[in-house]
Amino acid sequence: MFGRDPLFSPPATGLLSGLLAALLAALLHKLGSPQHQLKAGLGMVAILIVVAATLRPVFALGLVVGLVPFEYHVYGVGTDEVLILSVAAILLWRIQARRVPSWAIIASCALVAGSFLTVVDAQARASALWGSVRWLGVLVLLAAAFSVLHDRREARRGLMDIITCSAVVVVGFAILQRAGIYVIVGAPYQAGQISSTFGYYTVYGGFVGMAAVLVTGEVLQSFTSRETSRCLAYSLALIVILLGVAVSLSRGALLCLGAGLVVLLVLNARRASVLVKGIGLVAVLLAAGYAATPSTTRVELFGRFSTPLGSQAEDQQRFALQATGRTALAHHPLGLGYGNLSYYLAGHPVHGVKQLFFHSHQLPTQIGLDAGWLGLAGFLLLFVGAVGVAIRAGARGDIRSTAFAAALCGLMAQGLFDYLFYEISMLVLWVALVFGATPPSVPMPPPDARQWPSRTSPSHITVSS
Repeated sequence: MFGRDPLFSPPATGLLSGLLAALLAALLHKLGSPQHQLKAGLGMVAILIVVAATLRPVFALGLVVGLVPFEYHVYGVGTDEVLILSVAAILLWRIQARRVPSWAIIASCALVAGSFLTVVDAQARASALWGSVRWLGVLVLLAAAFSVLHDRREARRGLMDIITCSAVVVVGFAILQRAGIYVIVGAPYQAGQISSTFGYYTVYGGFVGMAAVLVTGEVLQSFTSRETSRCLAYSLALIVILLGVAVSLSRGALLCLGAGLVVLLVLNARRASVLVKGIGLVAVLLAAGYAATPSTTRVELFGRFSTPLGSQAEDQQRFALQATGRTALAHHPLGLGYGNLSYYLAGHPVHGVKQLFFHSHQLPTQIGLDAGWLGLAGFLLLFVGAVGVAIRAGARGDIRSTAFAAALCGLMAQGLFDYLFYEISMLVLWVALVFGATPPSVPMPPPDARQWPSRTSPSHITVSS
């Protein structure tokens, strides 16, 4: 791990924790409302995590990924924003450029620079500036992860564990929400559309679809490496997460899942034995997930696909917004700026669209509108770079890298029909997938060397004189 900063010695840390606890007690007493107390408590937890980041950067990075799906707002300020930007500011000094892949550096610089350039001509400059700060914060975390974890082969395994555990908890709240029990998360934003701990049902759907692809890859990885307990645990988690995909009633979630699984199998197609195992596991686990889904939910889900794509008013509105977004992007190389599409729509009415939407319902288009052509190029380079290195890693038998890349592709497929990055948690999860798809700088050991040494291995032989 890392050495402790003298400014954060155990006595100083204990004193600071005591002061924060006293402040929390006074704050909770004044707030009175249980909901406000919960939110304030979570805010104080975020502050304690920031303190922990100075002592244990790896621990802080893991907590950021694990906690972002559970955002709360306290007087208009989201706990995710506070957590992400605070940890990013602390870990900025941990970045070592030589540890970060060159394609990631170029892509990040282009994305951040393009985003900041939109502020020049944006109608709502404060919103455009905030969008730039969001990207800067999460990309600093990505660079810090590459710097701190560059030589840790177990880092991506731990990242997989964190995302999976978070996904199971998120699905648990979704099932409660589906049953009309609104503990902690409250009622969904749109009646009948489960959102769980996220703000909108499509974002929840994208998260569980992405998580299902990741967990499928981990089941295949553990099955291939004969880790029986891990394979069983992840299989059970996958069934729960697939149930979460079903209750979302989101076509985007199914598109993310389906595209991701196809990419996962394609990236492992060079190894026939892995491909056969993968096809078998996907078939068995999808059947188990189908069986675990209540019949009423299956009927509702199939009903979402009963009408042809484009025949519904919702789809027609979506396609019109996408076309308008592409037109705006073609005429604004610098972009419009984050949160500025509604101003453009006010001056360029769209037939059949009466609402001034925040985004164009298409990920690549909206990234271009948020960060200009330069930012869009950086975003695509970040995506292509991660998938490219995962392809090479998959050829060497690294299934886990291909799982992260497949999840990226699944989200990109969903992104052709929607935009999920208005919730900052999805920005963090996106760059976490980019990190996970990139193999560690320390070469992976050959398959035979990953097994536990036998009793007759050279390391256990005693040579007598």
